[in-house]
This record gives sequence, C-alpha cells and structure tokens, in this order.
Amino acid sequence: MNLIDFGAIGDYTVALLPYIPLTLALSVAATALGTVIGLALALVKLARVPVLSQITAVLVSYLRGTPILVQLLLNVNAVPIAILYLNHAFGTAYDALALSPFLVATLTFAMNEAAYSSESIRAALLSVDRREIEAAHALGMTGWQTLRRVTIPSAAVVAFPTLVNNFIGMLKQSSLAFVVSVVEVTAYAKIIGARDYRFFEAYLATAIIYWALTVIVEQIARVVERRMQRPRPAGRASRRTAREVPPHVSAAIAEEVRFS
Repeated sequence: MNLIDFGAIGDYTVALLPYIPLTLALSVAATALGTVIGLALALVKLARVPVLSQITAVLVSYLRGTPILVQLLLNVNAVPIAILYLNHAFGTAYDALALSPFLVATLTFAMNEAAYSSESIRAALLSVDRREIEAAHALGMTGWQTLRRVTIPSAAVVAFPTLVNNFIGMLKQSSLAFVVSVVEVTAYAKIIGARDYRFFEAYLATAIIYWALTVIVEQIARVVERRMQRPRPAGRASRRTAREVPPHVSAAIAEEVRFS
C-alpha cells in the first residue's frame, strides 16, 4: 500500500510554481502599502496630533487585537455593503460584487501590517541622533527636507531587519487569502489535493515552496543590509552635502571659519 506518493510531491511542486508570482505580488504590495501607512501612523503618534492620534490609536488597537482571518472575512463582506450604501445614498450604480478579491486581501493585509510596523518604525525614528536633525536644521533644511534626507534614511537602516521579518511573515500570511477566493499557492494546493485525494503531498509541496521563498528573501536581505550599512565615500558625501547647503548658509559658515 503506497501511503505517500513521493513522485506526486515533485509534480505538485512544479504545478504550484506558476502561482508564486501572485503570492509574491500580494506580499510585496501589502508590505509596501502597509509600511507607508505605518510610517504615517508613526509620524502622527510622534507629532501627537490632537484627535487624529487618538483615532489612529483606536485603529491600531483594533487591527492588533483581532485575528487577520476575521478581518479578511469581515472586509470581504463589508465592502459590498458599503458600496450598496453609497449607491443608495448618492444614486450611483456601482456593482457591489465586482470588487477584486485580490484588492480586498491586499488592503486587509496592508492595514494589519501597518498596525505592527508603525511601532517599529516609530522606534527607528526615535533612534536617529538628535544632533543630526539639529545639524540639518542649522544648514537651513525644512522639516520635510530633514525628514526625507536625514531622519528616514537613518531610521531605515535600523528598521530594515524588522521590516524584512514583517515581509517574511506577510509571505506566509498571504496563504490565508484563499478564504476570499484568491487562488494563490495555498489555494491551488488545496484544489489539486482535492482533485487527486493527495492532500498531504500537495501541502508538503506548498511547505517546500514557502520555505524556499523564505530562504531566498533572507539571503537577499542580508546582501541589502550589508550595502545599507557600508559607509559612503567621503568625496561623494562632501559633494552631496555641498549641493544641499543653501548659498547663504555656506557663506555664513565660511565667514565664521575665517574669523575663528
């Protein structure tokens, strides 16, 4: 009696390969959008914006306090209700059932990612040396320029390992998208397992694929992290700094050096 068909494991692994791009697209889109939203939530919390900071605190508490599976099931049913309400309120005729399940899954995963990444991003922003920010202000940079050229690049080096871990978690979490009818790796494994009554082989092939993807992401992340931590050439840094310093500030610094 052949309990385990090892040949089927290889066949299923090959059959699942065409669905890897969809899994990666879902993971990359949700992580990227979630990181941007998480940065916005972190900035709101750091700025202590009245009312808005309280609203974001409640939102983060909800997203972190409810299972992602429940959020998926809730959102896939809530969106058609919201569309029907808008049609009734404004006289529109949008199709409540035409919304892409991929979009619902991406937005749900992105909001969940934002709730968790916002705290790590906030900690990374707080880790930036205050003297670097003060030096940027002394050079005449605006708050937005300081955030874009100094704070975020420095915080990115600190937050990068955590964000990579979040992406790996998102890669595995994307397997839940099948509950909203997104046919990715796990969903198709379920289909071919039911077709041949070989669920063990199908899910083992799925596990191999996710494991391989995780190892590849880890190796790429190590290379990127080493490049991010590598010091920049002094000449290039000086030329860049010189270009970024406003003329009146450069003149003031030169005058101070001449009389010192």
